[in-house]
Amino acid sequence: MLRNTKTHLPLLALLWITYLIGSANAAEIPLVINEFMASNNTTIEDPQGQYDDWIEIHNYGVNAINIGGMYLTDNLSSPTKWRIRTNNNAATTIPAGGYLLIWADNDLTDPGLHANYKLDAGGEEIGLFDSDATLIDSIIFGEQAGDISYGRYPDASNYWQAFGFPSPGAQNVSVYEGFVSDIEFSHERGFYDESFYLTLATETEDAIIYYSLDGTEPYKTSARGSSSGTAYTGPISISRTTCLKVIAIKTGWKPTDIKTHTYIFVKDVIRQSPAGQAPGPGWPTGSVNGQVINYGMDPDIVNDPRWAGLMEIALLDIPTISLVTDLENLFDQSTGIYVHARNDGLNWERRTSVELINPDGTPGFGLDAGLRIRGAFSRQGSNPKHAFRLIFRNEYGAGKLRYPLFGDEGVDEFDKIDLRTSQNNSWAFEGGSQNTLIRDVFSRDVQRDMGQPYTRSRYYHLYINGHYWGLYQTQERADADFAESYLDGDQEEYDVIKNDSSGSRALHATDGNMDAYRRLYNAAVAGFYSNESYFAVQGLRPDGTPDPTGDKLLDPENLMDYMICTYYTGDPDAPVSCWAHFSNNVFAIYNRVNPEGFTWYRHDAEHSLGANGGLNEGRLLTNSTDRSIGQQWRNFNPAWLHIRLTANPEYLMQFADRVNMYFSNGGLLTASPNIQRWMARADQIDLAIIAESARWGDAHAQRRNNPRTKNDWEGQNNYMVNTFFPNRTQIVINQMRSVNMFPDMALVSFNQHGGEIMPGFELLMSQSNGTPGTIFYTLDGSDPRSSDMPQPANALVPESTDKRAIVPIGPISDDWKGGGAF
Repeated sequence: MLRNTKTHLPLLALLWITYLIGSANAAEIPLVINEFMASNNTTIEDPQGQYDDWIEIHNYGVNAINIGGMYLTDNLSSPTKWRIRTNNNAATTIPAGGYLLIWADNDLTDPGLHANYKLDAGGEEIGLFDSDATLIDSIIFGEQAGDISYGRYPDASNYWQAFGFPSPGAQNVSVYEGFVSDIEFSHERGFYDESFYLTLATETEDAIIYYSLDGTEPYKTSARGSSSGTAYTGPISISRTTCLKVIAIKTGWKPTDIKTHTYIFVKDVIRQSPAGQAPGPGWPTGSVNGQVINYGMDPDIVNDPRWAGLMEIALLDIPTISLVTDLENLFDQSTGIYVHARNDGLNWERRTSVELINPDGTPGFGLDAGLRIRGAFSRQGSNPKHAFRLIFRNEYGAGKLRYPLFGDEGVDEFDKIDLRTSQNNSWAFEGGSQNTLIRDVFSRDVQRDMGQPYTRSRYYHLYINGHYWGLYQTQERADADFAESYLDGDQEEYDVIKNDSSGSRALHATDGNMDAYRRLYNAAVAGFYSNESYFAVQGLRPDGTPDPTGDKLLDPENLMDYMICTYYTGDPDAPVSCWAHFSNNVFAIYNRVNPEGFTWYRHDAEHSLGANGGLNEGRLLTNSTDRSIGQQWRNFNPAWLHIRLTANPEYLMQFADRVNMYFSNGGLLTASPNIQRWMARADQIDLAIIAESARWGDAHAQRRNNPRTKNDWEGQNNYMVNTFFPNRTQIVINQMRSVNMFPDMALVSFNQHGGEIMPGFELLMSQSNGTPGTIFYTLDGSDPRSSDMPQPANALVPESTDKRAIVPIGPISDDWKGGGAF
């Protein structure tokens, strides 16, 4: 993929070269790709009323041409990616000198001229091929701006221009005279400890640079044609935390995009609003619409001898995300999203810049995005620290965030990302002593370690218009974009089911539809008392073999692991809320085209791991009220589905096998791995938590003169390491046994869990934590539980005194399988 974001002269040359290559067949077929738009926000609607990408084909010949059967692609190495329809000559015939518009929107439901792909505003390829896959015309383009088309001027010429007034389906006119070159900054965004003079420059002669320091647009034109903004006339003194927005303008030329650079002075940050006063003009005081507003770093923490020497280090210990926006977008009484936090949807999305600033100076990013409030219960006005969602769309510029937010652990392109923070157990909202900022991430890390799909997360300091806003986490959202990134397939293939954020928490599809989820629900209502019904939802025949015509709705291992994580963490808020008695925080994904069964995702688990009911918190849904949540369609959830499935002996034994795998022999839910998993996250914010304490430790009314500190946080870590994890595993086993979800039989332990051994090695199998019995095993990969196992079976009857058995064997083959106790 070739891109150019600094100047369009090389791009024009590139397009000229590509045109020459692509037009080799032009003498025979007088067709060209004449104009296209890869970032259509408000220019023209398709027949379905949507603003989608489009490509214009122009016939510059003297005869009409029917392009039906030809190919249009966004990948020159795949010429036949999309075939232009052939069943309607009238729709695909271009008259002499005429134009035909094709929508690049991947709309597979409409039989019209809708290609099976979308254009990438970051830059890619377009190719027109004849019906025999011979190239007619092609272009390679760089990054595109919103509502600006690219086309030939004049039509069918060799020269490409940007069009401020696009002309889809008509002659290309009204071009920009040129593009203002990008602005050059003498100092990059980042952290500074000494003042400096910032210089700005653009290579475009006679262009004027405008800037702002308050988050507003640096240059505005009124309806009457007058303009406003501060013109750059010389170096700007930067001596404190500053958010600079700039744009370069030249009459008749396309201006630069607005660029934002945030310069952070941590010596300044730790002294922000010490008395809680507004940081400056435009920042409200008190409350707006009942939304509590809170500012500043608490001097009780900043000046405390225990923390004073660590404050600046704490602010530099993890990366920073800076949001810069017009403060009216957040706090305007009528339109501000922060002071209307319960509102959601596109009408409550505002433009913001987003910058990632790494304290070690490694490159981050800076781009514009849509900003929304996220959450459910936490949206109430008494919570001063809301969470956010960032949405990257063409109308804001790049269209996607292209950056490896999670390193090698995740993808490097995102359509949206959440900025999550602890809410109900947070210091900011309820002043709770159990705030760790780890519990929710821990659940998702467990899914990761189980080998299941999961949402990734990283910690950041967040600033809003230069004012420190505390510790946050980036979090992937389980939706169709996520599924396309990690589960293969196109996002249009996926159903995504979740609870809404209303009081009823009713299920709905955020992507796709609920047809498959309804079929799974109907199967659960009917029950899984026979293997036939259990196999059916896995797309299997009654004998357990694959059924090519089967309806694969269930991935049993994913469901089991999801519920095992839920039971271990004792999550009282997902997938069933123990307070409101409805399903909650359910996220399920399903591929309709290539079904592998629904997958479920742990989400919003901050009440778990002892934060709600202590060490003995149980989520086995033993009472009839909670146990029945899910039997109604609107509340159908994986916990109720799992309970229904445990009526099937095969499912129940498979579940018990997985519990045994995770809860014994050093499995990933035994004490040591859990402690390591927890402390890996704790180490990431060991210093950063000091800054969170200074910002929000005194936010709750009861903590005004007694703020929460790192000591409170460390106390929770000590509890988890010394009390919770060492005892929790056996407690959950006992809870499962109390509801017959795990057999009251001995667990089998081994003196070595696989790996290389010497000939003659003796494998020791031991029983513990239950009624002893006979240990069955096989050495050929077969199931030791199988009823048709050859007799006499391999069996070891333990001695009554120590319940041990020794198997003298040579090197263990890969097919060896140990058995449970029966």
